Amino acid sequence: MKTVNKYLLIAAAALTLTACVDDLNTKPLDEHSTTSFDQNQMFTKCYQTLALTGQQGPAGDGDIDDLDEGTSAFYRLMWELNEFPTDEGWWIWNDVGLADIRVMNWNGENDLVKGLYYRFNIDIKLCNHFLANAGSDAESEKQKAEVRFIRALNYYYLLDLFYVAPFSIEESTDYPHFYTRPDLYKWLIGELQDLTTLLPATRASKYRVDQTAANLLLARLYLNAMVYNDGVEGFTPQWDKALEYANKALAGNYKLLEAKDSTVSASGVVYSAYQKLFMADNDINGAQDEAVLMIYQDGNYCQSYGVVQFLVAATRDANMVPWGVSTQWKCFRTSPEMVYKFFTAEKAANVKADEYEMRYIAKDDRAILCSYTDSTTNKWKLTGGQTAEFYDSWACPKFSAVYSTAEHPSKSVGSSSEWADTDVPLIRIAEAYMIKAEASFRKGDTQTAAAAINVLRNRANAKLVAEADVTEELIIDEWCREFWGEGRRRSDLIRFNRFAGPAADANKYQWEGRAGKTSYTSVDAKWNWYPVPSADKMANPNFKKDIVAKPGAMDGGDGYGYGSN
Repeated sequence: MKTVNKYLLIAAAALTLTACVDDLNTKPLDEHSTTSFDQNQMFTKCYQTLALTGQQGPAGDGDIDDLDEGTSAFYRLMWELNEFPTDEGWWIWNDVGLADIRVMNWNGENDLVKGLYYRFNIDIKLCNHFLANAGSDAESEKQKAEVRFIRALNYYYLLDLFYVAPFSIEESTDYPHFYTRPDLYKWLIGELQDLTTLLPATRASKYRVDQTAANLLLARLYLNAMVYNDGVEGFTPQWDKALEYANKALAGNYKLLEAKDSTVSASGVVYSAYQKLFMADNDINGAQDEAVLMIYQDGNYCQSYGVVQFLVAATRDANMVPWGVSTQWKCFRTSPEMVYKFFTAEKAANVKADEYEMRYIAKDDRAILCSYTDSTTNKWKLTGGQTAEFYDSWACPKFSAVYSTAEHPSKSVGSSSEWADTDVPLIRIAEAYMIKAEASFRKGDTQTAAAAINVLRNRANAKLVAEADVTEELIIDEWCREFWGEGRRRSDLIRFNRFAGPAADANKYQWEGRAGKTSYTSVDAKWNWYPVPSADKMANPNFKKDIVAKPGAMDGGDGYGYGSN
């Protein structure tokens, strides 16, 4: 990991961003600027930590040493560690560290675990640097509230993905102390509650945050409260709070892109409203009004292998319908378990459709799946198994570089022939409906739960559910149908006791590839989180004092060994 001082000097210097600067209401960045603090530059950088990986473009001067820069992005690392151990798909390539993530066999030496941990901590230090040096006028106070949200977002992911985390909200060269999950949860609740009033009621641009972002992240925290406070004596579920803040988010300035907003292209292809959320013009086609926080992408001015580019390229090969850019990696596929959220196994065996036809067969617009290539000799099938080759399961091309405002598909050209323009909706208002549904169900209100689910199913042209249909199984499957491939599956499975540990064993939620097996295999509860990298445990003396030395602490404070593993 780069040292704090070195990183802060680099971050304070010029950063090569162009088009997105206007959207963040700051002046263009000068590559010849000095290391003196420039508030607008640093403000822009705090947002762009969600998208960029270094100082000069997609590769060449990464923020994190000893890790392929293209794999070091905030979004890509968060996405991989939330998706790859679950039933939502397989990454076929054997990138460094990925095989162990797929089969739930990681430790504190895993490169992706280390990369994600250091990415969060670098981004937090950058936010602290901004907050320590920004001015105190009215505009500066607005910027500071937004940067506090970006910092809170990084701490949220540390909380969700790791069992313990270093914590510091001041700029310092001292070793940070470590917080346990309950400690960090408590701080985040207070911080976000402050931000529900400090952030603007309406965002300054579509790439900045407002009060709804804080309300929705609070609702997510309250929904997962029992996970983050497991073992805290007397702690009770926070369903009422989750429902309260979900409703506050729904009362904000955001709305679903509805079924009526589907678009018919000049060539007769229908782009569904749901599909348009993940297309190259989702900053102008109405999707921007559903995205509470959108990660900016542009094929010319914001190039990274770690955001939409890998989502678009990984699922495609040359035989598929054009998708807007020339890049095709052919390395990511669904699992059968994922397909079965939309089809029975019997029906899936005979389905042959591309991503534009599949929704009509599935009777659900969210089934943006492809079961065959243009070549009839290369039909994708559902065979399962961790050694599956690229054509052994269906494609899942949810994200596209095609423009919904252009003809499909060959005329849908972006700003770059190689790089996608598609923004990534990191937080969507649709989540508030699912939080409302789940919290209401947990409280025994199946009527409200069904109504909230049906808002999303109506948008997807899917069959509506009756109150009697609402079960725990329906809700966890509905989370998957609405948000598959968006980097949250692991977290949802854990909340429903379907991932690891004794409670998961009781539920026996099977998926192909779990722990490297083709059937359910019991795994220890420690796989519900990732370990603090071994090097950080060894280097930071506070880890031993704050975590290991505590009465009853697990070995290493997180279930993983202290030291070499």
